[in-house]
Amino acid sequence: MDCEVLVAPDMALRGAKMLAALIEAAPAAGVRCFVSQSPQGKAKVLMSYGLGHPIRRAWTLAHVKKGGRLIGWDLGYWDRDVSGKAHMRLTIDDDHPHRWIGPMPPERWDSAGIPLREDANPNGPILLCGMGKKQRDLRGYRVHGWELAALKRTRKAYPGREIIYRPKRPEMGLPGCRTSKGLIHEALRGTSLVVCAHSNVAVDACIAGIPVVCEDGAAYALYRDNPAPTREQRLEFLRSLAWWQWNATEAVEAWTFIRQCLSA
Repeated sequence: MDCEVLVAPDMALRGAKMLAALIEAAPAAGVRCFVSQSPQGKAKVLMSYGLGHPIRRAWTLAHVKKGGRLIGWDLGYWDRDVSGKAHMRLTIDDDHPHRWIGPMPPERWDSAGIPLREDANPNGPILLCGMGKKQRDLRGYRVHGWELAALKRTRKAYPGREIIYRPKRPEMGLPGCRTSKGLIHEALRGTSLVVCAHSNVAVDACIAGIPVVCEDGAAYALYRDNPAPTREQRLEFLRSLAWWQWNATEAVEAWTFIRQCLSA
């Protein structure tokens, strides 16, 4: 298999390290890599880190539109900041892998040793999670454009329920809402619902046992029309999602998984 890999000086260090590991491991996995800073059309398969990058995004979207295949990487769903792991999340042909989620062998999730929790309080507040600047720009939202619309919908659906706002980055709050600070697992504890566009917080909420309303992202595979899945459904989702994140030490295995998906 041939793959063109986009590598640029402005890539985050962890992303660049992951791509470097994949390039190095490629021959052992039966893959021939062509490295470039901008697409040269050298392969049907294109790989990049950070699909939201304003310049590379245009290239990757154009590549898929022409019938090419896309391998995308970004920071992982869990263990992304753990020394020696630094997991990176994988997607194919889209921003998120929710279309690929289905029953998978359990060993990757089970070996992570992350216990499922039941931190929800049905009578607790709702946590509304904001959108980051990069996604706002990509989707054409002004500051708080998505958040204010989501706040209106949530108040209509859950009248009288307290709504706590958790911004992606420090910024002004939303009208009538307390602002959440601190660690995400602390913010989730005791809430009744998480509302987000496509944030990784939906995966954190899945682990914590908090119902979720989301519009996109990997967790959309679980929460689409089902904001309160069973514990068994959550576990099945996480066992599948674990195959969509890898670290640099698993580059050969990641290539094997990717090749299987591309040939399916």
